[in-house]
Amino acid sequence: MIIDLGLGQTTGALRAAALQTGGIVHTCDFDKQRFQHLSSAQDEQWRLYLEPSSSFLRKVPGPFDFVMHDGAHDYINAKRDLQIIIPKMRQFGMICIHDTQQPDLYRDMLAAIRDATKKFFISITNLPFNAGMAIIRVESSPYPAVSPSSGTLPDGRIDTEPIAFASLPVDNKIKVSPVRGRLMAARIKLGHILRQAGLRS
Repeated sequence: MIIDLGLGQTTGALRAAALQTGGIVHTCDFDKQRFQHLSSAQDEQWRLYLEPSSSFLRKVPGPFDFVMHDGAHDYINAKRDLQIIIPKMRQFGMICIHDTQQPDLYRDMLAAIRDATKKFFISITNLPFNAGMAIIRVESSPYPAVSPSSGTLPDGRIDTEPIAFASLPVDNKIKVSPVRGRLMAARIKLGHILRQAGLRS
């Protein structure tokens, strides 16, 4: 199951992926007035919920395989969303959180990630490109990971024997460095100022 918080360009990419994999994308956006007309575009692999993320996440049953969080960008809502999401994730499921290096938003986003993940066994990679994106991998979950099958056997049958995950052991929780986050945000902001002043292309 794919969870998409914040309807946008990423929604199209997730829907395309679901068509290839047989998955279902559940998209939630609070802006009912803006997106109501898309309700009629729902199909077997896309469901649209126009409501607050808190009510949506509580009512959609897990387990979740992948979550794209590009909805609320304030500390309270982002933290609450993550606290609901993480217990519903499969082992090795991924959560992508946008704007973790955006100059006006990164403090709230990084603090929400830090505080929401304290009680969970996770790994984090924080990509500094554009506005930044944190990728959280859930290392431990009551929902087992789903391994891909190894393909089609010579006689045409589908091989259902799972391929073992190649995974490095994770000894403890990897946290986002607040100092690194501030430095990256400062660098992005400086680059923006230099471009506005015509000193950088």
